[in-house]
Amino acid sequence: MPDSPAGTLNFRDLGDLPAGPGRRIRPGVLFRSDTLQALTDDDVALLVERLGLEAVIDLRVGAEAVEQGRGPLVARDVTYLNAPLREAEPNDEPPARQALLFSLMHLEAPTSVLSSVVRAAAAFAGRPTVVHCAAGKDRTGLVVTLLLALAGVDREAIVADYLASGPNMAAVMDRFATWPRYARHMSTVAPEMYMAHEHTVRGLLGALDERHGGVRAWALARGMDEGLLDRFPALLTEPL
Repeated sequence: MPDSPAGTLNFRDLGDLPAGPGRRIRPGVLFRSDTLQALTDDDVALLVERLGLEAVIDLRVGAEAVEQGRGPLVARDVTYLNAPLREAEPNDEPPARQALLFSLMHLEAPTSVLSSVVRAAAAFAGRPTVVHCAAGKDRTGLVVTLLLALAGVDREAIVADYLASGPNMAAVMDRFATWPRYARHMSTVAPEMYMAHEHTVRGLLGALDERHGGVRAWALARGMDEGLLDRFPALLTEPL
């Protein structure tokens, strides 16, 4: 996309995604990205002055965010929220299934901050906000999937957006190989963990329906305000 900062490798505006009959996600209000630590000064000007960025939701764990840093955006008047979601870790499951298990763990674990992240992102709805982690695939993909589902985005569009990260992962991995923290993580997991698998997002959406009665029921069960959930789609979408 023309408004993609040069210092990112997996950044996109979620605007224009179909959100039910006659509606779409408003362009310019919800962005997803990989880490913002390598932004250039021109990138910052693009985000703040051209796109009007008001909020950053950083899903990296605390030590990761501190060690890697926030980049030059830290010097600008943009709201910053660190809402840490633990990174995916290797386990005995096939590598292609591990990303799904990571998402389900956060979806269901009482100690996960996932519901707080979604609540905060919903509160920013309608204000230009970027959600990011390191690669912008799993942690960001989980949160964005929930937000898009709550906004009424068509299921196939949610799946397509998740898969859109796939072609960017080779460049992300090349970059991570030069950054010690992420190089260490890559050495502990199978390469498939850095791929975008369709069954990951479909499995997450299926679990929301089958285990929780849908994304709205999941959100309500985790204490999200019903009024906010009612307002959220109108704040994030617009007529075609």
